[in-house]
Amino acid sequence: MADLELNTEQVRAVGAGLSRIAAEFQNANVRSDRIAEAVGHDSLAEAVRSFAHAWDDTREEMTSSISGLGEATTAIADTFEQADQELAAAMDGTSTVGASTPAGGGRRPEAAS
Repeated sequence: MADLELNTEQVRAVGAGLSRIAAEFQNANVRSDRIAEAVGHDSLAEAVRSFAHAWDDTREEMTSSISGLGEATTAIADTFEQADQELAAAMDGTSTVGASTPAGGGRRPEAAS
């Protein structure tokens, strides 16, 4: 059987990157207001503000989705590492998961006399 490999540090980096993207989306209005102040023309400044603020609902949904993906990505790395540790412990006999029941979770058959 082929080995399954997953670089959890890279998966975590993706989660962190998604969190940064969500933060950028969250702060977009602040940045657009600064840009509007810097353009120096009232009509253009109002167009910048209007465009940015018109995206509020869409941006909020996107921010929530991106943030959720970031959290899920980090959870994938955590769960994979936990499963890997539990499987390794089961293979070397140090696992305490399910120690009170035999493999398969059922009762042990009585020895035949």
